[in-house]
Amino acid sequence: MSGKYRIKSPTIALFRENGRHVPRTVPEGTVVETSSLAFDGNKLVEVMWDGRKVRMFSQDILSRGERVQEG
Repeated sequence: MSGKYRIKSPTIALFRENGRHVPRTVPEGTVVETSSLAFDGNKLVEVMWDGRKVRMFSQDILSRGERVQEG
């Protein structure tokens, strides 16, 4: 399900830096946006956060996020 999700508790995202993925904590209250999110299993999916493409586990978005209604 694509859309925007507000993270309800801190979770990990992977940032691409110097050719590797570096884990960083996404703080509570952060809104991330997905263009196509497959929620089957625990896959890494690309999301936009603060203008940057990062990767998060779909299960983390489901369990620690809530969908933001647009409009």
